[in-house]
Amino acid sequence: MDASGQTKRQLRVAGEPSAKRTKESVQTKTRTETDLELLVFGADEEDASGRLFSKLGREQGSESPASSDNEDDNEDGSDGNEDSGEGPLFFVDTERDQQEVESESEAESEDAAVESDEPAAWEDDDMQDATVALKAKARLRKLRTEEDEDTVSGSVYEERLRRQFEKINPVPKWAAPDDSDKVGSDLLQTSAPLVSRTHVQLPSSSIDIARVRNANQAAVSQSAVQSVQFHPSASVLLTAGLDKTLRLFEVDGKENQKIQSIYFKDLPITSAQFIRNGHEIVASGRRGWYYAVDVEHASVTRINGVPGRPLKSLEFMRTNVNGDRMAFMGNAGQIHLVSTRTKQFVHTLPMNGVVRDVEFTNDGNYLWSTGLDNHVYQWDLRQNQCVSRWHDPTVFRPTCLAISQDSTYYASGDHAGVVNIYDARAMREEAGDSTFFNVRPFKAVSNLTTAVHGLRFNHSAEILAVYSRKKKDQLKLVHLPSATVFSNWPGSASHLGHVQCVDFSPQSGFMAVGNDAGKALLYRLQHYPTY
Repeated sequence: MDASGQTKRQLRVAGEPSAKRTKESVQTKTRTETDLELLVFGADEEDASGRLFSKLGREQGSESPASSDNEDDNEDGSDGNEDSGEGPLFFVDTERDQQEVESESEAESEDAAVESDEPAAWEDDDMQDATVALKAKARLRKLRTEEDEDTVSGSVYEERLRRQFEKINPVPKWAAPDDSDKVGSDLLQTSAPLVSRTHVQLPSSSIDIARVRNANQAAVSQSAVQSVQFHPSASVLLTAGLDKTLRLFEVDGKENQKIQSIYFKDLPITSAQFIRNGHEIVASGRRGWYYAVDVEHASVTRINGVPGRPLKSLEFMRTNVNGDRMAFMGNAGQIHLVSTRTKQFVHTLPMNGVVRDVEFTNDGNYLWSTGLDNHVYQWDLRQNQCVSRWHDPTVFRPTCLAISQDSTYYASGDHAGVVNIYDARAMREEAGDSTFFNVRPFKAVSNLTTAVHGLRFNHSAEILAVYSRKKKDQLKLVHLPSATVFSNWPGSASHLGHVQCVDFSPQSGFMAVGNDAGKALLYRLQHYPTY
């Protein structure tokens, strides 16, 4: 062969890809397109997705320069992962051999049998020699049985921790062990409910209450907590204060993780409450506007006051989670009603004196109000009229009122620190057809020494919480119907601070207390098994 022919042959080899390389690239391109078509058009999703993800794993596992060199060197179709020892980063296991599954199940059964003979993981021999100082930390002092007790052994410390946990989280009745293996045939011979619905009355002597992790431990407020409220159906707690921030927490008594926080740059919040069955939140303050937060769509809307009513402050707001009205207390005894759905003005209810507090009934059909004239007004919101009015001559400058969910009781607090409790049913029976009458409380509680700022009934009207903001630890729990104050709580070590607000969970399993230190204290009421 002459020199020119040999040169042309070299140029052709260097400048043109070989037939093998060309065929390989066409096959690779065709395979990729086929995989994508199968995955998109759904011809065989399992095979297509398996090939695509396994290919993606090979591509991500071969991004290093070393793997690229291996691919160039292995032109015969084998990838470089075998030589380098690196496999794909992930894969999709679409099918497994039945024999492999059975063999693994047998192996797991054998391992479980071997592990059952081993000692439990929580039996630590080193705990016998350890000593724990209970006075070193404030959270450990509750484990002492005597006031002078300081150090205990590791086993005693473990046992007391276990008892404290079981006290806060008792074993439910349905989870208690049962020695009988057979099901009672008598249960199947009747159509009566299998679960008893009888309610055990709350003891009046003492209350079983335990402090748990603060509800807002994940995000403590930078100012006094002005509002706390539990969601009517979900295990969620709302907190708000003068730091202009609204926060939502998931309440479980252990972690209490923060769900969301909303900052309003122009509104120090004095009142925040759920409306429309918990689907929306309204927040107001000492401003002429307020905000509405749509919980489902996470949207915030600013409402410029009450249409047609030039109010400079909307800090005194009351709502009803089940009703379609919310009320703003104005000057000269005026109560302005606004629709919770449209936020439009509905009606103004006029009182004869300065209004101090209002409260909706649980069904949302009535509104009760009280003022400096020592009268209580009952308004029918379906007619926007006052249907009855009564007077208690023993009340000195009323400050607040509250109504139980079943409207059995109502209570009012005054400036002297006295809480008057009334039996609403007996009061209506004595009044008869009269629209104006005098009433007398069946019990007056005078355990507070300063003006009463808030009252709250629990869901079953067995507990009434009364508090004052002027002095520390001014919170009392009143038992109903005995109208006696629980003597065992709060104690000297409760450290409530200046209580600003109180609320009970829907089934009274928890009680939240907001104070001036920005904390939402959380307590577990052991008498009530559910949230």
